[in-house]
Amino acid sequence: MKCRQCEKTEMIEKKENHHYRECGLDNVTIVGISVRRCPSCGNVMPLIPSIEGLHDALAQAIIKKNGPLTPSEIVFLRKYLGWSGSDFARNMHCDRSQISKWEHGTVEMSKPYDLLLREMVAGGKKITDYQRAELIWKRSIKSRPLRLKLQRKVWMEAA
Repeated sequence: MKCRQCEKTEMIEKKENHHYRECGLDNVTIVGISVRRCPSCGNVMPLIPSIEGLHDALAQAIIKKNGPLTPSEIVFLRKYLGWSGSDFARNMHCDRSQISKWEHGTVEMSKPYDLLLREMVAGGKKITDYQRAELIWKRSIKSRPLRLKLQRKVWMEAA
């Protein structure tokens, strides 16, 4: 394959580690993937299989880490959930300016918000799952009984 940047030379492909800055995090290295390099202009093109799976793994690693989330991790998780800044503010029940402060590192995200964001990611919550309109509390509605059964070492709701 010819280089897309200089269009002069064939790119050379080999397995190597790739510092994956494109995700917005500066501490991610993908180990042992195919990377194409142009010997003329130095253009680098990593061949990343299953990028969605990679981002799932990154999100899971971030929410399991000890300590507060960094600004770049907050941005990554927001984008992972598919939210704009306004969507994020609405789903976190805070002001858009607060989101900006967290993402720019001028204010550290408080522990309750940090835990809420981690829980949303852990639960696979995306765009519309946490809309305020759907979070209606009514005391008059009785909870239905829940029946659970263990099926192949996983708890599931019984029919």
